[in-house]
Amino acid sequence: MLRLILIFTLSAALGAHAAEGDPRRAAALLDYVSGDYQRAISPQGAVLSADELAEQTGFIRDASRELDKLGPPGADLHARAEALLAAMTAHTPPQAFLPELLALKRELLARYRIAVLPQTAPELAKGQVLFAAACATCHGLDGMPTETGRALEPPARPFALAAEVKELSPARAFSTITYGVPGTGMPSWSDAYDDAQRWDLAYFVLSLAHKADLASTTSTLANLRAAGLTMSFKELGLASNDELATKLAKSKLSPAEQEQALALARHGPFETPGEQSLAESIERARGKFRDAAAKFTAHDPDGARALALSAYLDDFEPHEPSLRTREPELVARVEREFVALRVVLDGAQVSGANSLGAVSARLDDALELAQHQGPQGDWVAFIAALVIILREGIEAALIVAVLLSLLRKAQRTRESAAVHFGWSSALAIGVATWFISGAILALGSRRELTEGILQFVTAGLLLAASHWLLAAASAKKLVGTISKTALGGGSTTMIFLLAFGSVYREAFEVVVFFRGILSESPNAGRMIVFGALVGAAALSVIVFLMQQVEKKLSTRPMLVTFGVVLCALAVIMVGKGMHALQEAGVAPITPWGSFEVQALGVFPSREAIVTQAVVAVALIVSAVWSLRKPLSKGQPAAV
Repeated sequence: MLRLILIFTLSAALGAHAAEGDPRRAAALLDYVSGDYQRAISPQGAVLSADELAEQTGFIRDASRELDKLGPPGADLHARAEALLAAMTAHTPPQAFLPELLALKRELLARYRIAVLPQTAPELAKGQVLFAAACATCHGLDGMPTETGRALEPPARPFALAAEVKELSPARAFSTITYGVPGTGMPSWSDAYDDAQRWDLAYFVLSLAHKADLASTTSTLANLRAAGLTMSFKELGLASNDELATKLAKSKLSPAEQEQALALARHGPFETPGEQSLAESIERARGKFRDAAAKFTAHDPDGARALALSAYLDDFEPHEPSLRTREPELVARVEREFVALRVVLDGAQVSGANSLGAVSARLDDALELAQHQGPQGDWVAFIAALVIILREGIEAALIVAVLLSLLRKAQRTRESAAVHFGWSSALAIGVATWFISGAILALGSRRELTEGILQFVTAGLLLAASHWLLAAASAKKLVGTISKTALGGGSTTMIFLLAFGSVYREAFEVVVFFRGILSESPNAGRMIVFGALVGAAALSVIVFLMQQVEKKLSTRPMLVTFGVVLCALAVIMVGKGMHALQEAGVAPITPWGSFEVQALGVFPSREAIVTQAVVAVALIVSAVWSLRKPLSKGQPAAV
């Protein structure tokens, strides 16, 4: 039987807990049961192994005792552990038992701030020395149990056999080394070795079943990355051999190449992830969300909201662009659960499916899925860059094309310089933003606030422009009205501002998205640039085609069409702007239904929907007024 399955690592110091109780040991015991309960009880509730059931019952009982020692702060956790003990005694099927156990473990980890990752890259050479001193007596120097180890009950695990360690990860091995396995010959080494030494030992143990070919390290590393994996010790520390093998099997690698890639992943050398690596950032976000829930429970709602905002804006959102290209539904799910958590922290929902515990659990589950997304490959980075340039560029190009077309129809080509100066200035400042974006984008709240303000400013300019277009379209002397009213009398500044604001808003978003992609694929810079250039070329073709179509349109249909398009863009932008301000924590959030279309700026909050409705009503009133308004005296004759 596999006896050493423990999932979460328990390496960091805890936030305050009772000296007598050890929540880390309780979590380790719960984790053990979560891995092996299905070996004891079948889905129908039948006992598969009386010995296994007795052993796991003892683990739950021990975990309950540890929680009881925590005193009043852990009283509710102790009660839940006792309920689990009763459920196990009643032979509750795994599908009903495990969700409750995992929920208890998750709450325990969150409340006592139990970390799950090593702090520095492990050193297998040191782990080998420790293994020889502490483990070889039973497990053998080469990972094959000695006679002493085989005589134990249960026998010592043969670490040299791949089939015997397929369910293990360094994290699970670390927990077993730290706490041992009660009732077996596996002791605890928490007093003998410090955290760093136990991590060295845990990573070394996983290397015994796979022999790495050091002569082909470079090509094997390329194969590993082609399968969406890196040598980040933190990401590999959470993954079992089975999980790594599953990812490798989905690649185009041969079985031999898959085995070499798995061996390299276990032998190292390991990479230290940067500050913005996906796994580390999301782990940091999960910790902050747990702390936010704890602060809220401790009657500190302001502190809880600050932590929740920081977790989302500073830790999750920088990776949103790259995640969105691969898992858009997962990103949308995280956003929804974050909004739901904000609502709870604001005191609007406190029970049922929208209670703090329920929302926190759903958010943590979504973030855990995001955390285990492999890094994107170079071609994914290329496609993401191309799509971003097209998506963000088309809106700006449309507005610039509208302005140039109107000026041409009104025979005001001289003022086209204001349009060209506007969009070129916006691009230049966008380039400057890239270089100073470390300061501008260092805080997610600042980024979201800037984005929200840009959305509203651009929407205001679009409202003014759409009003002019609708007014001109209703007049009999169209071109004269444009020349006299829409584009006359000091409107050159408005033309410049509209061109500049529209393009810079998109340039700012491009900077944000490209920063996210580059953080996920730091070695794919050339492919990102290549994708941006291809996207820019495609955008140029689209702009050219738009101009050819525009030349064939008569004035009135063109004005009406462009006016409606600008109206729609204004409504979309105010919806997105309000959502950005809500994410930045500036605007309140009141849930209103569940209908959501992010591309159209439609979000299920009262503030966003009402804002869009107000703008839409204003546009309708403006259009009706323009249609009913008679021509003023002295209006130029039609041409």
